[in-house]
Amino acid sequence: MLAANESSNIQPAEFAQRRQRALELARRDGLQGLLVFSRGGGTLDRYADVYYLTNFYTPYPFIPDVPGNWSARAHTSFILPTGADPTLIIDSPNDGRIALPADQIVYTDFIVEQTIEAMRKAGLDRGPVGLVGADAMPSSTYNRIAAALPSVEWRDAEQILAQLRAVKSPAEIALLRRSAHIGSRMIEAMMAAAVPGATHGDVVAAGLQVLVPARGMLYNSFMASGRGGEAPVLVKSNFPTWGSKQPLENGMWLRLGISGVVDGYYFDVSRSKAIGPASTRQIELFEASIASVEAGIAATRAGTTAGEIGDAGLKKQEDMGFPIKGVFSALGHGIGLGWDSPWLARGDKTLIVPNMVLNYERTITKDGYLGDYEESVLVTADGLERLTSAQQRFW
Repeated sequence: MLAANESSNIQPAEFAQRRQRALELARRDGLQGLLVFSRGGGTLDRYADVYYLTNFYTPYPFIPDVPGNWSARAHTSFILPTGADPTLIIDSPNDGRIALPADQIVYTDFIVEQTIEAMRKAGLDRGPVGLVGADAMPSSTYNRIAAALPSVEWRDAEQILAQLRAVKSPAEIALLRRSAHIGSRMIEAMMAAAVPGATHGDVVAAGLQVLVPARGMLYNSFMASGRGGEAPVLVKSNFPTWGSKQPLENGMWLRLGISGVVDGYYFDVSRSKAIGPASTRQIELFEASIASVEAGIAATRAGTTAGEIGDAGLKKQEDMGFPIKGVFSALGHGIGLGWDSPWLARGDKTLIVPNMVLNYERTITKDGYLGDYEESVLVTADGLERLTSAQQRFW
């Protein structure tokens, strides 16, 4: 990937506005400030919150703490008090693209110790403090910080950043549009490489020929192939997901669900195809996944709820005779610097507003057959703009 702190057409003023809105929400919730934690270093899971506020990503990989030498490598902390200047604690040198003044940045091997010192200096050593990114913080790190600051009342503040990140700025939308374009070209290249004799690894390699020159990074490629019928066959691998040695053969179905980042912003797209001529049963499953997603998209407009959208797509699946089962029971989620709010799940009351970018997905299986389809869509004041532009049908 181009380092996630690469210049991204988002200006420093926008990062400052984000920090100001985060502070307003912290004050609303009665907090003295926020401690925002993230992890980078080769993982794309939890860098987003600090990056959203500061334009910084650490490329340093995780290593265990060695007392007296380093602590919390691969992690970044951002101290955002309501009554003082913020402080960013980083484990990699500032390359000049951090959207903060230099005197608000601390470069150190000792993330934990410097975080404690910065919180004391900012007056966040007592009272209610919101914690964002607790899932990215090792328990040993939390225990050390909490023990050093016994008068802090820690409160879960995840919703503050989730609320801010759910609605995209024009600059973010432009980045998501570009990322979706590259992801679309990538999956088309992968589908073209999915021929008899090719392995899953060959298919991924073809996609990387598109992604890497575009300065993107692969997050994952969920892929499987197989045969349906009385003696179904499933070909997949968990580690890596493209690790199966069994080549594709005529008569198989193939599903590709790829995700990655370009300039820090995600794409997420999936498609299905037959290897060789498609059978009627294969097409039935392929079309069912498309129909379910398209029903959710058709139900999307500003003013509806995430749950209503999810219900529209999932009901379509049920009406076609395919029960809701599998590893993901929602219709999708927001997308940006990761999987964002809202979640298109039944019962979710989140109101859909313009400038949300939603990712709709459906994997449907039955009798050893599988269909998979995924699209990203921008909600506008006037309707919708589809960001994904990959070929939809390969049969």
